Order: sequence, then C-alpha cells, then structure tokens
Amino acid sequence: IISTNDDPGRCALCLEEFPTGPENLTVWGMLFCCGKGLCDRCVSSRFSAASACPVCKSPLSSSSRGIGALKKHAKKGRPWAQYQLATVHGEGCNVAQSDFEAVRWFRKAAKQGHPGALLCLGQHHIDGKGCALDLSEARKCAERAMAVDAQYARVSCLLLFEVSLAYKDMETSEARKEERSILTFLVSKGMREAQFRLAVALLADDKDYHCAAKMFGLAALQGDIDSAGGAATCCMQLERYSLANFWSEIVVKAKGEGMRPEHKEKRMEDVDNLRLDLRRWLRDKCGGCGAALDGETRLHCKGCRTYCYCGRDCQKLHWNRDGCGG
Repeated sequence: IISTNDDPGRCALCLEEFPTGPENLTVWGMLFCCGKGLCDRCVSSRFSAASACPVCKSPLSSSSRGIGALKKHAKKGRPWAQYQLATVHGEGCNVAQSDFEAVRWFRKAAKQGHPGALLCLGQHHIDGKGCALDLSEARKCAERAMAVDAQYARVSCLLLFEVSLAYKDMETSEARKEERSILTFLVSKGMREAQFRLAVALLADDKDYHCAAKMFGLAALQGDIDSAGGAATCCMQLERYSLANFWSEIVVKAKGEGMRPEHKEKRMEDVDNLRLDLRRWLRDKCGGCGAALDGETRLHCKGCRTYCYCGRDCQKLHWNRDGCGG
C-alpha cells in the first residue's frame, strides 16, 4: 500500500483511478497534511489557489511544517511517506541533503515492497552513496522490484544492466561470472542492449561464433545495426555465407539513417570492409568441395547470388547438403 486513502488507487476527491507504473508517478500526488492522494486534474482545479487542504480542510502549511507532517506519516510506517521523505533528503529539498538519511528511509519503504524505493535503494548500492557499494544487493533490489510490480520490469532491467556494467569494470573471474548471469537473464527478457553485450562477451571470452551470431541477430532484429554487422562477421567465420550476405545487406540498407555525417562515414567504411572480406571469401572457395577458385572456373549460384562453385556437381552437392548455406 503506497497511499493512505480508503482506496489507495483512487483520487480522494473525484475517485478517479490513478494510473500505475513508473512513468505515471508525476500525474498524481500526495497531501502531506492528511496523507490523501489527488490526481493531477484535481490538484490544478481545486488545490492550486486554495488556502486550505480540499480534503481535511486544514490550513496549508509552510514547507518546513509540510516536511514535519511528512515525517509523522513516515514514522507511522506509511511507505509512500517514507519514499517521499527519502527523496526529499536525497535532493536536499527544504532539508539538509543527506544520502545516509535517504538510504535509511528508502530501506524502510523497500522492506514494505515499495517498487520505487527498491529501485532507488539499488541505485545507491551501485553508486556507494549513503551505504556500502554492494552490487549483489543492488541486483536483489532490482529483481524484487520486478517481482512486486510487473510494470516496473523495464526500469528494473535497466538497473540490472547498470549492475552488469559495474561488474564488467571489476575485471575478476567472479565478477565476469555475475555479469554473464545478469546478461543471460536480461536476454530472456528481450533486452537489446544485453543481447549485444552478451554476444561481445561470447566472442571475447569463448570464441563462440555460433551463439554470438544468434545474440547479434536477435539484437539486429530489434533495430541495432551494429549487431547486424556483428552477425555478418560471425556468419563469415562459420562459413554461412548466405546469412553473412543477408546481414550485410541489412547494414547497407540502413546506411546513414538518422546518423550524423561523421558516424555515417565510419559506418560505411566498416560496411565496405565487411563486404570486401565477404566477397573475397566467396570468390576464393568452392561452396561444394572447398577447392580454391580462380576467375576461369568460378560459377555463381543464381538462387542466392552468394556462393561460388567450380562446377554444377559441386552446386548440387552443396544444395542437397546445406540448402545453399541458408
């Protein structure tokens, strides 16, 4: 329970349901005097010019008295007040700025399952502000926030990704193991950034081109063009030339879309190098028997326009065996 209304999900005046999720936290607010919640429309129409609270009718207090009322609600164990008080201390709004006080109240609200407090507490554990740097605790906070409210899943995944980056900077075997574990979990949630990072890790640590190509491909299908280039490179190493050609074509089609000129020039240089390597691989080796080719004996497949062969027999052999490498 985040509010003290009889129905925590509704405005105390118009009884309209509050929208949920982290992106809607600013469309309604709490009254520190009585602990009731108001939607943004009621705040604008009935509260902005009022001299008294429209719910409890008590005179509107000054900032200092408002903070005092907020502390009373927080000490009574109300999660919304504990979260708000922690935010006030963290920002230094009308009180002395204190990360230690912020963490103390975030922790109290987090124990009662406040998803926003869990995420903020996790961020403090990553930064080491107001508490010890503890990446394992930050991970637990993010995972618990996701379990408490599914609408916080995306924000929780972003926090977990930040935890994985912190583990990467530690450069130890145990940290690398934790980083891989988090990235694997985020990949299961469909996070594009994690798919790319895991693909890079698979290449750097394991030289696993097959799994790396799969991860690059998943990220590319979500619009990451750098991942399409990575998938093409991995497919070349695996001698899956038609797939390499497919991914390189995607990179070419996406050239320069929404890119600054200096980035576009670098991107096209990378694409040109990739296609030159691909062309060299295709021209120098028969897709059927693997023999070296020269200009006089080379025959191109008219189906995929990717593989080359030294004769029709090799083409039939390769087609029956691998489906033209597709």
